[in-house]
Amino acid sequence: MKIQLAPTFSKQHFEAITLREQILGTTVNLNQEAKRTTFVAIEEGKVVGTAAIQLYPFGFARIRQVAVSPDSQKRHIGSQLMDRCEAFAREQRAAKVILTGRKSASLFYLKRDYHVFLFPFSKHQIDFFWFAKKLETTPYTTEESL
Repeated sequence: MKIQLAPTFSKQHFEAITLREQILGTTVNLNQEAKRTTFVAIEEGKVVGTAAIQLYPFGFARIRQVAVSPDSQKRHIGSQLMDRCEAFAREQRAAKVILTGRKSASLFYLKRDYHVFLFPFSKHQIDFFWFAKKLETTPYTTEESL
C-alpha cells in the first residue's frame, strides 16, 4: 500500500471522490474539489483510502473528508493519510491544521494530538466536532547560520 498525490480530476481523484461519496455520504462540488489537494492510498491498483487538504491564508490548512474503504480499515491507512496531509501542510508552511470530525471518530483525532475547539454541531443527524492541531515547524535557516 502506498500513499500518493492524486492529480486534480485524474482517474485516481475521481475514484477518491466515489469512495468519499460511498463512505461519508458527501455531495461533490467540483469547484471546491479544484481548490483541494487530494491524497490517496493505493493497494493493488485500487484507491482504498483518501484525504484532502485545503490551504488558507494566514498559515492554516483544513483536512477534509478522510475516508477508508471498509475492507481496508483497522490497518492504519487513515493515520498514514493524515500523516501525509500534515506533512504537506508543513511543506506549505502552515502552522495549524483544522478539521471537522465525526463524534464517532473523535478518539482517532485526539490520539493524534488534535484538540476540540469552537462548538460541536450536527449535520444530517451526524454529530461533529471542530478539531485543531498546531504543527511543529522547522525554523528557517541559512548556510551562514549553520
